[in-house]
Amino acid sequence: MKKLVRFALAAFFLLGIAAAQNLPEVDIFGGYSYYSFYMPANPSAATVSQRLALNGWDFSLALLRWHHLSAEADLSGHTLGDCVSTTFSCSNLSYMFGPRYNFRDNPANKITGFFHVLAGGDHATLAYNGSSLTDNSVAVAAGAAVDYWLFHHIGIQLGPVDYVYTRHLSDFDLPSQNNFRAAAGVMFRFGGAYSAESAPKVKRTSASVSAPEEPPARGAARQPAAQPAPTFTSSRGMTIAQLGVAVVPQEFDGAKIVDMEPGGVGEMSSMKVGDLIKSVDGKPVRTPMELLAELSDKTGKVRIGIQRGDFTTETLILIGPH
Repeated sequence: MKKLVRFALAAFFLLGIAAAQNLPEVDIFGGYSYYSFYMPANPSAATVSQRLALNGWDFSLALLRWHHLSAEADLSGHTLGDCVSTTFSCSNLSYMFGPRYNFRDNPANKITGFFHVLAGGDHATLAYNGSSLTDNSVAVAAGAAVDYWLFHHIGIQLGPVDYVYTRHLSDFDLPSQNNFRAAAGVMFRFGGAYSAESAPKVKRTSASVSAPEEPPARGAARQPAAQPAPTFTSSRGMTIAQLGVAVVPQEFDGAKIVDMEPGGVGEMSSMKVGDLIKSVDGKPVRTPMELLAELSDKTGKVRIGIQRGDFTTETLILIGPH
């Protein structure tokens, strides 16, 4: 069992490193788990049903995110000494997989959560009829958890609190087991945002060279020089040339920056890849199209509302005549 725990820790650690480099978003959880196992009665031995309180650990991995859904793998183990008033120990090792639905899953929310349904197997060692038996059973679990994010990538998870169905000792014609499991621990999130290093190279169009301006006639007012038209383009998302950024939708909650023009307006205004543009001059924008529409007739000083993780601020930019 100890070797398996070490292997699980090493596997999750390596998966976390790989996820930070290649996968868009991966959640890894590890912590304490309490398992209430229902030990059915043995009619022939005149025993009574009872619940066994096992203590142990729980690890889970959620990845392959698609909107609010993700795929989850869960591994847990529990033990109890002097099981059923005997000198034997009871233990179990469960391995389950299934879908997870994530709710309130937005970088602005410090409190998020999920509901999952899992299925797999359960390997148990139980004390029964005065002896120790090893048995394998199907396992099905359903439950929910709540996450409180201390930082953008580290949080505390309460749960999952699960109902767990097993069918151990079926050879003895015993009823199935209705068990309960509750866990708590630390959640780590890797990936989920583009980094400046991984952003594609910016495509630039060559600007034409114009003839030098002739000096104005004596006494005539000098006209302000016309600003060159923005030339920034990107294949990553919708190009907002006024800001020198490319953005993608964020589930009707703003426009997420995925690419930037080096030295452009956005970069000079301290915007970063991964920022979420939420407003223009105090007016909320929910999509890249709304952002483009709001900036289409803007000139001069414009306030851009930005959300970066749990931090929200505004930056002032200067837009020249179109």
